[in-house]
Amino acid sequence: MTVSDTPSRILVIRFSSMGDIVLTSPVTRQLDRLFPDAEIDFLTRSEYASLARAFPGVAEVECLSPETGLWRLVSRLRERRYDLAIDLHGNLRSRLVVMAGIAGQVLRYDKRRFARMAIVRRRRRSKSVPHTVDRYLETLDRLDTAAPAHRESAYPAAENRLPQLKIDAAAAAKVEERLAGIGIGPEVRVLGVAPGASHGPKCWPPERFARVADHMASSRDMKILLLGNEADRPIAGEVARAMENPAVDWTGATDLALLPAAVRRCALLVSNDSGPMHVATAVGTPVVGVFGATHPRLGFAPVGPADAAVTLDLPCSPCSLHGNRACRFRTHACMEELDPRRVIDEAERRMPVLRSE
Repeated sequence: MTVSDTPSRILVIRFSSMGDIVLTSPVTRQLDRLFPDAEIDFLTRSEYASLARAFPGVAEVECLSPETGLWRLVSRLRERRYDLAIDLHGNLRSRLVVMAGIAGQVLRYDKRRFARMAIVRRRRRSKSVPHTVDRYLETLDRLDTAAPAHRESAYPAAENRLPQLKIDAAAAAKVEERLAGIGIGPEVRVLGVAPGASHGPKCWPPERFARVADHMASSRDMKILLLGNEADRPIAGEVARAMENPAVDWTGATDLALLPAAVRRCALLVSNDSGPMHVATAVGTPVVGVFGATHPRLGFAPVGPADAAVTLDLPCSPCSLHGNRACRFRTHACMEELDPRRVIDEAERRMPVLRSE
């Protein structure tokens, strides 16, 4: 397909998870620029629908939910008569959907799973893979092979790679209202801390997050806002109890419709390798991401111009693709030996100099 074969209806597919879904937003933005008259829909799991609705260029969000079921969903998608489906998940479920004849043409991104597994198994002897954003965008190369120069001139490469979430005005107002209710006005700087992750080996110890938070509260007069989902409440509680300064705990109290606005309100976010890290990049909040069991070489480092990825880069890291395997040495050294001072230094570099009174 080239630009001259203009599709009128496009479906982009990514079912999960939070961070992976956010990183697909450059694709919808690029599609919107290439095909401004096309309707771009996004298919995801129902719990992530609010994220997809905040993507540039997305007109409608189709949802997979337990109530709907896969085959009822496929029937509905067939009725939409898509010209093009872009599978950015590449798992069994997404393959079944596109194989069911929902679109005239299907494109699927290259996961480069074997190259990524080589990083885990061979580590020092393997090459880094392109960032996930770049691999998603590579899928679109087949749309316009005749005119790549036109595509690049229409959208600068650096801007092209940045994830983007549009902030809902009502959500932003609700965040400000909730903060004002506890004495945090719009002039007060907020440090966001996201201490949770999808897997335990990806989590930096809570007391280390507490050290960073206490330093920024004291040195920069910042209020601390703990963010995450319901599953993150225990670890957020440990962070709060380890802190010398008070923290505002919103873990489990901000759904995905509110999370981007809450992260946008923060002057800086400190996070594990997790979904909120990528949300921060997508809303323009600088983020310091902590990596241990996973590694930036696997293609999931934050890509914002003011973002940082902190890792000890041990010979045994990464130990798995998704950070879901326990340390085989039973030391968890990649996280346990990561000094809070390193994260503090990166956080300080990303804070503007406070003006003297």
